[in-house]
Amino acid sequence: MERFFDSSALFAWGDEDSVPGKAINKLITETKPSLVTTDFVFAETLSLVTKRVGKYHGIRLGERIRNSQILKVIDIDRAVQEEAWNLYKKYRDKDFDFIDATSFIVCRRRKIQEVLTLDRHFQQMGFVVVP
Repeated sequence: MERFFDSSALFAWGDEDSVPGKAINKLITETKPSLVTTDFVFAETLSLVTKRVGKYHGIRLGERIRNSQILKVIDIDRAVQEEAWNLYKKYRDKDFDFIDATSFIVCRRRKIQEVLTLDRHFQQMGFVVVP
């Protein structure tokens, strides 16, 4: 079963000593899931890490993601971007961003139900949020 790995969980995964980081590492170790994220989420995560804790940590997490045997980074193509744009416009009452919209579309297309995230937007869109 595939699970989607969102930027908030990737950020926590990079901080193994934090409470969320420990929970995510435990979940991955115990369940050995097949994890998927996107190039957009990868970029968002590295930007977040670089701004909050520095480039050294951004590079370190980036290498961990790129070299992971359990995490696949897929590219967002134009068709996903178009579908995500329509979804983004449709839900004007929700404050999720465009990158979240692309993630929702990827999850739907791949029939992914569970998302590793600390972001409530996935739950709003009907996904199961873990941890």
